[in-house]
Amino acid sequence: MGICGSDLKYWAYGKCGRFSLDGEPMVIGHEAAGVVAETGNDVKHLKPGDLVAIEPGVSCKTCDHCQSGRYNLCKEMRFCATPPVHGNLCRYYVHDADFCFK
Repeated sequence: MGICGSDLKYWAYGKCGRFSLDGEPMVIGHEAAGVVAETGNDVKHLKPGDLVAIEPGVSCKTCDHCQSGRYNLCKEMRFCATPPVHGNLCRYYVHDADFCFK
């Protein structure tokens, strides 16, 4: 688990770049690793006890960018700890299995 400069800006100022908390609390953290506690029924590549690194950006998986392997360009990308999405600096965090890597 790491603390990024953007996490510190949210903590100190309530904003980072064009994103603002507008008085709403948010869990920070987007540079995470952890141990899988449980998985959904359709997850085949992970099992409880696996150590994983978490890709903090989750894309739509269906647009042309995602389908061509360039998911980092997805217009629907949602990042941990970028409003309105909470971060992963917590005991348990639910994340899309496609973006968890052993």
